[in-house]
Amino acid sequence: MRLLPCLAGFALAATGLAAHAADALAASAFARDPGQPIDQAYTAQIARFTTDPKFNTPLTDYLPASSSVPTPLQVLGHISGAADWLPYSADVYRYFHALDTASPRVKVFSIGRTEEGREMIAVAIADEALLANLQANDARLAQLADPRTIDMDDAKADALIRETTPVYYITGSIHSTETGAPTALMELAYRLAVDDAPYIRNIRSHVITLITPIVEVDGRDRMVDLYHWHKAHPGQDYPHLLYWGHYVAHDNNRDAMGMTLALTRNVADTYIGWHAQVLHDLHESVPFLYDNTVGDGPYNAWIDPILTSEWQQLGWDNVQKMTQLGLPGVFTHGDFDTWSPGYLMFIAAMHNGISRLYETFGNGGADTRKRILDPSEYERTWYRPNPPLPEVTWSQRNNNNYEQTGVLTALDYFAQNGQAFLKNFYLKGKRSIEKPTEAGPAAYVLPGDEKRAGTQAQLLRVLERQHVEISRASAPFSVTLPAAGEDKKTRTRRFPAGSYVVRMDQPYSRIADTLLDRQYWSPKDPQQHPYDDTGWSMGDLFDVEVVRVTDPGVLKAPMARLDKPVEVPAGLAGVDATGAKLPRVALMHTWLSTQTEGWWRMALDQLGVRYDYISTQDVARMPDLHARYDAILFAPVGGASLRRIVDGLPMWGAPMPWQTSALTPNLGHIDSTPDIRPGLGEAGLANLRRFVREGGLLVTAEDTARFAIDAGLAPGVFVTPTAKLKVVGSVLQADVVGHDSPVAAGYGDHLALYSSEGQSFIVSNLLTGDRGLPSARDAERPTGRGGPQDEDVPEGRPFAQPPALPDAKPWQALPLNEDQAYNNPWVIPENQRPRVILRFADAKRLLVSGLLDGGGEMAERAAVVEAHYGKGHVLLFAGNPIWRGETLGSYPLVLNALTDFDRLDQGR
Repeated sequence: MRLLPCLAGFALAATGLAAHAADALAASAFARDPGQPIDQAYTAQIARFTTDPKFNTPLTDYLPASSSVPTPLQVLGHISGAADWLPYSADVYRYFHALDTASPRVKVFSIGRTEEGREMIAVAIADEALLANLQANDARLAQLADPRTIDMDDAKADALIRETTPVYYITGSIHSTETGAPTALMELAYRLAVDDAPYIRNIRSHVITLITPIVEVDGRDRMVDLYHWHKAHPGQDYPHLLYWGHYVAHDNNRDAMGMTLALTRNVADTYIGWHAQVLHDLHESVPFLYDNTVGDGPYNAWIDPILTSEWQQLGWDNVQKMTQLGLPGVFTHGDFDTWSPGYLMFIAAMHNGISRLYETFGNGGADTRKRILDPSEYERTWYRPNPPLPEVTWSQRNNNNYEQTGVLTALDYFAQNGQAFLKNFYLKGKRSIEKPTEAGPAAYVLPGDEKRAGTQAQLLRVLERQHVEISRASAPFSVTLPAAGEDKKTRTRRFPAGSYVVRMDQPYSRIADTLLDRQYWSPKDPQQHPYDDTGWSMGDLFDVEVVRVTDPGVLKAPMARLDKPVEVPAGLAGVDATGAKLPRVALMHTWLSTQTEGWWRMALDQLGVRYDYISTQDVARMPDLHARYDAILFAPVGGASLRRIVDGLPMWGAPMPWQTSALTPNLGHIDSTPDIRPGLGEAGLANLRRFVREGGLLVTAEDTARFAIDAGLAPGVFVTPTAKLKVVGSVLQADVVGHDSPVAAGYGDHLALYSSEGQSFIVSNLLTGDRGLPSARDAERPTGRGGPQDEDVPEGRPFAQPPALPDAKPWQALPLNEDQAYNNPWVIPENQRPRVILRFADAKRLLVSGLLDGGGEMAERAAVVEAHYGKGHVLLFAGNPIWRGETLGSYPLVLNALTDFDRLDQGR
């Protein structure tokens, strides 16, 4: 009777022994070289700054000593991950250059400059023999990257693979508030160069590790300034980082489609130029290490299926190894969907490599802090069987331990399986070239008679930045297009000479396919909360024709590959807009967030539009706005309400300056204030009203359009209420209904618009709106006789036909009859009523790409409205016309409004 408990106890003991054996096995696989001395002083500080031994591993709990190669402590006076210390980019670079000088296993390369002129670097680390033969190795990698060079011959590829060393590219600190990666990567580089542990020797001899320690260099230096200010003012609230980069903040990791930012192009050129196999981007957010490469899906529909298994393979091995080493809170899966190709790491996924991303736990600086987790972060789930601790004292050193342990175990696995990953790299390139026959389509054609030649050239420039091959037809050609319309018959389309052809029989066909195709996210998808935009079809958003061709005959058309960048016509950088006179323009920002308006600032700079960059605080001090400016652009803030824009931040506590000083030399150059807390204020709101009332133009979008409506600046315009509508960063069809407006000049009948969350407008001839007014849409037969309605009359008089009720379209204001307008102070004068310029399409045509559910609630509602206020105008965009460098098709709506700022009443 006692056998079962005994067996149970034996089983538990065996399980514990097995787990202990696994841990021991994992530790032995990463054992250090017993004959190599340890840097005792550095190692002691590792222990000092690690808050609990469970947050370290045998890979990072020591530092090997070297008589010739300096440590971060020796060069910079601090160990990596030291408390209360963040190095500037110059410090980080100084250390890497010291490694380059001291070790033949390290080489530093310059890879470009930021918008503000700061240098970006890449650091290669490998055995000296590999670094001495980089050129020959790269020549072999180039052949594997383009299998056409070896006639798509698998045997030749296998021979090359046996002689070739793969490249694993690691990038850090694209998000400037995520501060740990630069110090972790400094120490990682030292370990890879110096450590004689067998597993590291194997990494050095089988992998070329490439590191860009800081991607957002401009923002890094501002973040270090901000941290210095925080340390100098203990106990005080301090500003959040307002300008991560010169233009955008968190969104710099959404630029891998448009390639508008210097950092994106520099990393892409480095990754593709080195023919690397992996791009591994280091981030910080959730506890304690989340390998979100695997994600929950849906996966991007254009990637090679080989990549999905590589994600699983690398991700799960990484989690298993780190868990064996005893680190809690290491997991994969989660809420990342791997759908959008906009992330920096996705440059690899779209160019036949492997994209990877870590989120480690960070404190937004080098403070050691007690952190209390949200229950959702430490709950045990199937993908997080060893969750983080609910409460933890966390340090930058803990973060560095996790990052380095994760990367070292990943490099170890990659070194052991490098030839298999090289074979996959070759196969993905080969399958990309075979796309026309194996998966389709055969090509995309951009017609040579495109009316928007400048915008077409800009789209082609985007593809060139993606290293996509573009050809141009030397003679007219015809293709067969799939069946369309009610007759379901195939069609023949003839394209003129000069048409551009993006062939799919090329190594990087996948990025062209994903950018030029249309996307669809099912409302019934199990992943109910997309991580980012769900639609981005660039032909539609650029308002140029892009024809998807499945007919392989297109590849036989007479054409030649372009050998130089596509020329962009002169004038506003090739973006088509009418008018020649630009007004005195101001771009107004809040001190709440500068993220989304940064895309507008960048677009204006690229277009050569002169403007003053002013804040809401400036407006509060300018009662004479109309004497200074003709037009003010108020780009989206990001979920801000009227009260938040007016009130700003709470005024308790001390001022929060954003200024240049000896302590903060990198702050205050884009704009500055002694205190970011004050908002527009009631005085600023009054000044803005006066500006429009005196004849100024105010351009608004998304939340700033709601602000204008709530502030009474757009009489007769209301945000459409919705209950079931769901839109997540989608491309929606709109129809031009205000052709007589100068804002719509140059447009045809339709335009695709970006919509972040499905906002639309209702217009009315009354300040109070149309609610309660009878209309034909709302009319219902009252209770009465069951026969014909005209028989249901009172006794003693014949039937009298009632006046017809107005039947306005959803985007139109309901007409008022004489009785409704009589002696009614809420009636807007006829010449002051809002004018709808674009309205959303009907429900059947509304979705172009992305996610749309419950679209009937916004179908046919107004999308772009010109409202009157006094002598001036307010232009309201329901969506965002200038977004991530992806919406050039709607840029001219803004530019037209500017060039015709004093003629907007034309056509009324």
